[in-house]
Amino acid sequence: MTLQPVPATPAQPHFLVGFGNVNATQDWIVTPAGTWPLAEVNVTTHDQTSTTTHTPAWAIVMVVVFIWFFLLSLLFLFARETRVSGFVAVHIQAGNQAYTEQVPVWSAQQRADVLQRAAYLQSLIGQARYNQAQRPSY
Repeated sequence: MTLQPVPATPAQPHFLVGFGNVNATQDWIVTPAGTWPLAEVNVTTHDQTSTTTHTPAWAIVMVVVFIWFFLLSLLFLFARETRVSGFVAVHIQAGNQAYTEQVPVWSAQQRADVLQRAAYLQSLIGQARYNQAQRPSY
């Protein structure tokens, strides 16, 4: 029995951050609209979510079930739930080309996660611009 060497495959890019169809490496940002050098893009976010509060269905059921036994069951109506819905739009512009990714959001944690990923992408852009400025020009 002889062992055959595994053929070498091309290295896959290592994405540092991504959301939806947008991914970024150390030097490039990849979108369905194109791939651009990270130092040449601008990223903005638009939080287009809405937050609503309401009385949950379980609290109304508990009031109806226990109203005949305890008048204190009306305190169940003070229970509140918060719902977040909508999307966060991440707009990426490179020169005269642009791409907008609309990331759907169903909770406050998801909204915070998308905004933190966008902030990290902006810090990568700042680092790429700094590195580009530090390179000597010949």
